[in-house]
Formats: sequence, C-alpha cells, structure tokens
Amino acid sequence: MSKSEIYAKRDGIAITTEMRGYAGRKCERPVYLVPCQKCGTKLRKVTYKPSKEYLCDYCKLEKKRKEEAIEQEIWDLIKTPKEQTFDKAVAKLYKQVKKFDSYKEAIEIAKKRTERYDSIPEVLVAIELIKLGYSIIPQQKVGRYRVDFAIPAEKLIIEVDGGLYHPNGPKAGRDGDIQLSLGLDWKILHIPAEWISNHIKMLKKVIIAGTSDNREK
Repeated sequence: MSKSEIYAKRDGIAITTEMRGYAGRKCERPVYLVPCQKCGTKLRKVTYKPSKEYLCDYCKLEKKRKEEAIEQEIWDLIKTPKEQTFDKAVAKLYKQVKKFDSYKEAIEIAKKRTERYDSIPEVLVAIELIKLGYSIIPQQKVGRYRVDFAIPAEKLIIEVDGGLYHPNGPKAGRDGDIQLSLGLDWKILHIPAEWISNHIKMLKKVIIAGTSDNREK
C-alpha cells in the first residue's frame, strides 16, 4: 500500500480507479477524490498528501485575487499623498477616454514627475499634453513665481485654476510679471480645474483657441 493510500484512508478521502495505458498495456491505478478545501468540489488526483493545499481552479483564482487586493492595500498605505493623487487622476482618466491603452506611454512618462503635480487636474493636464506630443516642464520657475506648465516650443504657459479666472483679478499682476520675464510673444492660458476634470479630451482645442496664431501641432 502506498503512502497516498494510507493517508487517504486515514483522512477519509474517497479512492477510485482508472485504466491507464503504458507501453502498449493497460493497468489500473488509484485516483484520489480530494475535496477542494474552500468549496468542497471533488478533485481527481493521482497522489494525495495531507500537507498539500487542494483548491479547484475557481478557488485558486479567488485566492489569487484576494492576495493581490491585500498587496494593493499595503502598497496604497505606503504611497505618498502625491502618488495617491496621481493614481486617482489615472482612474478618472480611465472613465473619460475610450482608448485608454493609447495613454499608457504618456502615463508612464508623467509618472516620473509625480512629485511636481499638486492636484488631480494637474496630473490630467500633464498626461494629456504628453499624449498630444508636447514637451512640457511642470512647475517651471519664472522670475519669482512657479507656473503649472511651460511649453517652450510653443511659447505657452498653462495654469490650472481652482476657480474661474478673471483677467482683471489678483492673478493679473502675476501674469504681467511672468509675461515680462518671458517676453510678450509668450501666451498664458488659464484653464479651470473643474473643467479639466470633466473635459480633458478637449484640451487641444482649448489650446488652439487660446493662442493667437491658432497653429495646429
């Protein structure tokens, strides 16, 4: 009697037999009907070890999913606030666009500068600009200020505003200083954060409309 048979009889595992062909001959071999340790589905095994975990394919998949979920929870706990903000922005982007796979490269490039983005709308703008082929500098220092995005090739500054931008409001003086630092041929484009969160795919049209020469990239 094999060890498998001894253990199976001890643990109440049902044993049946099946015919097996070998070298042109057929012979009987034992088959152990081992219950899945989660759902009880009978699994046909040619050996039995009491120390081994027996799971059906479905329960294996469920176990893997739970392990991955726990791993993700742990990873989320050790992420910095800005890394969490970046992940939330990517999740929001996923809901907005149809061909999400086309954004993967832009997301990877933008992710390298995670610490430079202060909000979800800023992350969305960064990813979309990179996707569109713009070479951007996030949080570029201009004089005594920092601007959200500088696009040197286009001589364009993009600012993500928390509220509605008023040309004659407090930021007008700041814009004037930035304009003097960069030159009058530069443009400063203000885009409301709330609009970005819902219409990021329209960013290129806004850029074209907001620049005086309306050049297409």
